[in-house]
Amino acid sequence: MRLAFDFASLWAQVDRLDVEPEPFSLKALTLGAIDVELSGKGIVVDLDAIQNIAGLMGYEGRQILLYIPDQGNKIQAVLEGDVDAGKKFHVAHCQTLKRMKKQDRYERYVATTNTSGVFDLIGIDYFSNVEITGSAKLFICQHCLNMLNYKQSKVKKVALKVRDNFNIEEFFETYSSCFPYLPSRTHVRPGDSSYSENWEQISLTIRNAVNWHCEKCNVNLRAHKNLLHVHHIDGVKSNNNRLNLRALCKACHRAEPHHQTMYMPRKEMKLINSLRREQGVLKKDWPLVMRYADPATHGLLGFIQQAGWPAPEVEFQYDVKNCWYIDLAWTSQRIGVTLSNEPLIPPAGWKFYSLEQALRIYS
Repeated sequence: MRLAFDFASLWAQVDRLDVEPEPFSLKALTLGAIDVELSGKGIVVDLDAIQNIAGLMGYEGRQILLYIPDQGNKIQAVLEGDVDAGKKFHVAHCQTLKRMKKQDRYERYVATTNTSGVFDLIGIDYFSNVEITGSAKLFICQHCLNMLNYKQSKVKKVALKVRDNFNIEEFFETYSSCFPYLPSRTHVRPGDSSYSENWEQISLTIRNAVNWHCEKCNVNLRAHKNLLHVHHIDGVKSNNNRLNLRALCKACHRAEPHHQTMYMPRKEMKLINSLRREQGVLKKDWPLVMRYADPATHGLLGFIQQAGWPAPEVEFQYDVKNCWYIDLAWTSQRIGVTLSNEPLIPPAGWKFYSLEQALRIYS
């Protein structure tokens, strides 16, 4: 028997809020089999099955990390907390993986999106020759960090510090705009649902009060209200004191501390930067470029700045007729860099590079 429900009264209340409806489907909230496997024990894969997306690890369009469960005769030391003894996990197509692939050293790799930093491991005890299994932390590969210049690890020679403080969730968030599928959240953190019952009205009031401008970058989002958030400065979602609330565009919001899981689709990042550019928010100076450019490009920008280049144009319109944009452009040098997985056709005299190509050339 089919049941019919009249939601007219509910929609009338929604209309009073003066907010833009967001597309919604139950399908979008359903984790696929691949996502469930990746976020759990992981999937055993061959290196040939790993996609190269902007130099990063991809599997079926998802960003993943790769590790080797077999720790050999060092398993006991690793399980006892000697992280240095363990084999490193990888997040990029670094020189180590390329060398192993070239030498046909195909070990058993597991692809995963698990962000806990704890991995299921196996090995043979050095003294008893008995197989041991368990879970332990592993370090990230420093070659991966340096290839990406993640958090300026290579430019500032701080790869060890970045390694010791590496946060997988934060890393995935940084590069989320490079991938067609966003990481799936399979758990809810304590406090995630602790908003006040009248939060929607509070949020609307705050955003109206600032005329739908981001209070950090000043971009006007009146035409795209879903991209203007209200941020709790102290992180306590029930503290709605006006001094604790700040209207931020989604791009500025995800840059706030402890917002590592605010993944952002590429189209949203590009839209915000397009609006910033149209409204005169974007300027060609290095501090502003590093603040507003897609976080996925920050490693490359660190290399370029160190080389003495001028700051680039962010979200540069290289074809006015077709309204085509590229993520970064150095107009004097006629060089552009794109995060797109699809090749772009540059204008005459220009060269366009993917992020991976640019990292390889300018590192």
